[in-house]
Amino acid sequence: METSVILPTFNEAANIPLIIPRICAVLASENIQGEIIVVDDASPDGTGKIAQSLSDRYPVRVLMRTKDRGLAASVLDGISVSGARTCVVMDADGSHPVDTIPDMIRPVLNGSADIVVGSRYSGGGKIIGWPLHRRLLSRAAGLLARGLTNMSDPTTGFMAVRRDLVDGLQLNPTGWKIVLEIVVRLGFKRMIEIPITFEDRRYGQSKMSLKEQWNYIRHLYRLYRYKFFSME
Repeated sequence: METSVILPTFNEAANIPLIIPRICAVLASENIQGEIIVVDDASPDGTGKIAQSLSDRYPVRVLMRTKDRGLAASVLDGISVSGARTCVVMDADGSHPVDTIPDMIRPVLNGSADIVVGSRYSGGGKIIGWPLHRRLLSRAAGLLARGLTNMSDPTTGFMAVRRDLVDGLQLNPTGWKIVLEIVVRLGFKRMIEIPITFEDRRYGQSKMSLKEQWNYIRHLYRLYRYKFFSME
């Protein structure tokens, strides 16, 4: 197995039947052997059951979680059950460009990179459909993480990573920024960024909230302690 695409979900019933066929079509068109692992946090809208119903037609596995719920923990659970050479982490709401998945995977498969990050802010990247306050919030969050990483987009949720690098890695994410967590904890591994076009979701509601913004601040605090003081 070359790749597992990890989709953490909560109330994505309208999006999951759209994105799964698109991912599978892209992988097939590039002759990439892959699977989709949907990790659902017991969505009351039945997202997990809908994803499971698609497993007859597509290479989909579904993990249903009822404890320690949250996006970051869901991603880690998905990676833990993957046996692929690479894991792709992306949102299930259609905001990350599915067509970019092969470009994310290839550098990892050919050994030229350990981590590939999709960036909205590197040359050629852009955002469609975000109001001004969301753009300003994203930029501010990125500035706060500037001391941790040289990524142009520290708050991205789109990444491909060598799965074996994550095995045994001590991760302690708070909130939803698992990509930042993995990049910082892996240290000086070979990372490249590729520009992506991020398009705001069409269906469902954003998971952004004041609670998640506070969790991000807590997460940064932990990562700064880890990087500069070797403290968890």
